[in-house]
Amino acid sequence: MSGWSAIVGKPGTEKGQAARKLAALLEARGLAVTGFVQDDVSDSDGKTVGWDISSVTGPAQRGILAREAAEADLCGYKFEASGFELAERLSQGAADVVIVGGVGKLEAAEQGHWPLLKSLIEAEPGAHVVACIRDTCLSAVALALPDPLDYVELPCDDAELERLAERLAAELTGH
Repeated sequence: MSGWSAIVGKPGTEKGQAARKLAALLEARGLAVTGFVQDDVSDSDGKTVGWDISSVTGPAQRGILAREAAEADLCGYKFEASGFELAERLSQGAADVVIVGGVGKLEAAEQGHWPLLKSLIEAEPGAHVVACIRDTCLSAVALALPDPLDYVELPCDDAELERLAERLAAELTGH
C-alpha cells in the first residue's frame, strides 16, 4: 500500500489552502505532487452556493463539483459527474504525493471521491496520499482505511505545515 496522511479540520478551516501550502513545501523538497482541492463558491453575500474542483499544483485547472439545487443529492447540493472526473484526472500521473482535497459526508458514505481515495491508497506501488478530511467524517473514513502515517489538524500555523512536510519528505525519500 502507498499509505496516506491527513489534513483534518472543521468546515471553513481552509483545508484546501493548507493542502496547497503543503504541496509547495513538498515540491521544494524535491517531491512531485499532484491532486486537487475543493474550493468554496460563494455568492455576493458570502454564502456558500457550491464547490469547485481545482488543481493543487500547476497548471491551473478548475471545474464545477456541486451547486445548490432544489433536487439535491446531499445537503442541498447537486453534484456534477464532470467534477469527479476532473478530480480523478488531476490525481493521475507520476507523482510522489497525491492530494485528495475533499473528503466529507459523501466519502464517509463510500461515495463521491471515496473510490478514488481508496484506490490511490491501495495502489502498489503508488504515491503517498494526503487527504483533506472534514473533522466530523474522520472516524468513518479512518476506520475503513489502514492507519495513516501522519496528520495535521486545522487550524494550524505555517510552522506546523512545515514540520509535516519535513516528516513526510523524510519518510518518502528515506532520509
